[in-house]
Amino acid sequence: MADVYLLTLGLALGIAVAATAALQFLTARLSLARLFHARGLQEKPRWGGVSIFLAFALTPFIASALSDHAAELFEPRSGEFLGFLLAAGMVMLVGLFDDFRIISWQQKMAVQIAAAIAVHTAGYSIERVGMPWGPEIDLNLLTAPVTVIWIVFFTNAINLIDGRDGVSTGVAVLSAVTLAAIGAHSHHPTVALLLVALAGAGLGFLPWNLPPASLIVGDSGAYLLGFVLGSLAIRATTGPTDAVFVAVTAVALGFPILDAGLAAIRRMLDHRPPFLRDEDHIHHRLEEAGFGPRGLLMVIWGVSALFAGGALLLHYIDWFVSEALVLGAVTAIVALILGRLGYLVTMWNSHSIVWLRRHVIPDAVESSKGE
Repeated sequence: MADVYLLTLGLALGIAVAATAALQFLTARLSLARLFHARGLQEKPRWGGVSIFLAFALTPFIASALSDHAAELFEPRSGEFLGFLLAAGMVMLVGLFDDFRIISWQQKMAVQIAAAIAVHTAGYSIERVGMPWGPEIDLNLLTAPVTVIWIVFFTNAINLIDGRDGVSTGVAVLSAVTLAAIGAHSHHPTVALLLVALAGAGLGFLPWNLPPASLIVGDSGAYLLGFVLGSLAIRATTGPTDAVFVAVTAVALGFPILDAGLAAIRRMLDHRPPFLRDEDHIHHRLEEAGFGPRGLLMVIWGVSALFAGGALLLHYIDWFVSEALVLGAVTAIVALILGRLGYLVTMWNSHSIVWLRRHVIPDAVESSKGE
């Protein structure tokens, strides 16, 4: 089995390298960079989504042609994969249009929701949720909305961390490898193969995306990575009772969830729209702390690696006390990050918390004294 995954990884990496080199050559030869400048983008070309999509799309078919074992895993699901590629391609293209600033957020969201619905219809559904403790929960009528929200959230979460060179690509590769290991152990070898293909595609593009990047992953690449990870994670973390162990996915994709969740919470606490862009993400705080482009990247990748390790422990350990300790350690890491970067102070001094401190808490204290 390991040979199939190594073959898949090598093929995806090679295709991504070839596709990225070709796009860079065409950009220079045909002056395609002018397309970005014509749209007012004073940045380097954003071809990451195209390279990653090509590698991810072609690798399973080529691997099946070269390996009987890969064919055994993939060919029965090849028709389903074509439908999945169509949905992923829609998400990648809408991100590419967004890179050229010719599409509104409402149009982006509509396409993402449509693609998520298509994936749900194809069977990537969260019908039952399993937690490290307690009974499993059947979602019943909530299956469709929870699945769509799940996929759309991860599609945008990866995009939110794509603020500096190499961040989103590296984090996505780490998450894909982690989920592939979990999927393979959970008897989902086809899903694991696809996740390995995604990891290889990201690795092949990464050399051009490291600081200082010559090519940018763009919204097309970030949306694609998030969409594929969110969708495949559903099956990769599904147990023998068809319950999706969301805690494992939440830890495996811990950094994007942390950054996206933190951004939404602090904006709402300050009475601002949760999806409004600002300059206060984790990578911004790291820069304020004095980290350069490469140092910042190492810190974020290191945190993502810790989350990946936590997810693997949570998956492989089957004892409640140990699982609780892992979740406690992850929570402590999150609290440490928030504290060191000053987010706890920021939220403590937000409009909503200040109002609570001035009005609700004093009233509660006085009431208790009166009793």
